[in-house]
Amino acid sequence: MRERRILLKVRDCPFLCHLNAAHQSQDRAYYIMEYLSGGSLEELLRRCGSLNIETTRFYTAEMVCGLQFLHGQNIIHRDMKPANIMLDGNGHIRIIDLGLARDDVTSSNKTRGAAGTLRYLAPEILLGEDYDAAVDWWSLGIIVSRMSSGCFPFTTVRLSINTNVQDLLSGLLQRNPKKRLGVKGNIRDHPFFTIICWEELEMRRAQPPFIPPKAVLKNQDLLWPEEQTLHAASSFSYVSPSWTRIIRA
Repeated sequence: MRERRILLKVRDCPFLCHLNAAHQSQDRAYYIMEYLSGGSLEELLRRCGSLNIETTRFYTAEMVCGLQFLHGQNIIHRDMKPANIMLDGNGHIRIIDLGLARDDVTSSNKTRGAAGTLRYLAPEILLGEDYDAAVDWWSLGIIVSRMSSGCFPFTTVRLSINTNVQDLLSGLLQRNPKKRLGVKGNIRDHPFFTIICWEELEMRRAQPPFIPPKAVLKNQDLLWPEEQTLHAASSFSYVSPSWTRIIRA
């Protein structure tokens, strides 16, 4: 129920995966999510090793938009990692999997408890301390490190990355959560994002650096044949206003 509640709160953000409908049977809950055909950032990194500076900047900026929207709703993700970053058919970022997310979290109303994926966890989670949205910015720093260098930070491997990326990582991977970039200061003002037009980006008018290959499954393949006997999905406990799908009788 918490995940459903959170998904309803974030349905207006273009950088988060949207819930189209939810249904409940006697012993299961079902979520019908939008179809994202571009694959995950994890898959892209496995193929490429690392990404160039322009691609890293674009994906990071879109993730910043998604996280700032979440945090503006007092929601923290808690499991930011490349496997939970998808690309839609046009190459834009979508943050998915809000199963571990928490709402009603603020700087004065923190939460606690281990959640997430070990290599992306902020120090305060590992130490069993109370925490807030700062944990997502730490995880973003790990993701940026992987995108820009192909490596996790804090390794013996000597990283050769852009100076502005290094400074961005220093801010995101600040051990003190109160001093962490994203919590302290506006991350959009960082020199790494100088060439980003945030207004264009938020309206999804910025051109993605990579367009995924044409999906095998097309939108028209998801529609039921018109000759079938159909009825409205009246049994759904929630149906989005934009949800126009119908199901077989």
